Amino acid sequence: MTNGVIMQYFHWYIPDDGSLWNQLNKTAHELASAGFSALWLPPAYKGSGGGRDVGYAVYDLFDLGEFNQKGSVRTKYGIRDQYLTAIKSAQNAGIQIYADVVFNHKDGGDETQRISAEEMNWDDRNRPNSDWYQIEAYTKFNFSGRGDKYSSMKWHWWCFDTLSYNAATNNTDKLYRIKNNNFETEVSHEHGNYDYLMANDLDMGNEFVRGELMY
Repeated sequence: MTNGVIMQYFHWYIPDDGSLWNQLNKTAHELASAGFSALWLPPAYKGSGGGRDVGYAVYDLFDLGEFNQKGSVRTKYGIRDQYLTAIKSAQNAGIQIYADVVFNHKDGGDETQRISAEEMNWDDRNRPNSDWYQIEAYTKFNFSGRGDKYSSMKWHWWCFDTLSYNAATNNTDKLYRIKNNNFETEVSHEHGNYDYLMANDLDMGNEFVRGELMY
């Protein structure tokens, strides 16, 4: 076997029929025989788009296709047991697994919360475009389908520093910084400070946020 050959075992447009984990389970030894020593698997948790979500619109990191959330039990790639079986098959065939996990943001909140925010300039994220005012933000994550299994933490507005959707106005073209929460400073200087990328950006200065991610 050729050492160090890694395959990205997914792409954006694979069918959303929940078949990927079963496919890997069936073809693991064939992939190993072809010389692949490692596979990069897509995000396995539930995204805000449920069974259609590729996994980058992070909803619940603990739901690997086990709970009825966001309109489905399975993810785009299958259910939890199929995922674990596929990993075991790959490892038994001598293939290492790299699991893609996104810790930067969350999306698809279950309820809105009224918060104080200011509009920030998209091209210079250190420069505000408005005074502080109240917006409605989908920053409350209850995970009602999962309950407290695996983790009892529920996410609220104070877990985030920035977002781009105001439910009160249905506005998606403004960048909002939550009052008393700041951008990270040790990031790219593009756009003044390129901390914010998408959805509800996690506040890594919050010890509860860091603790949950480590857990």
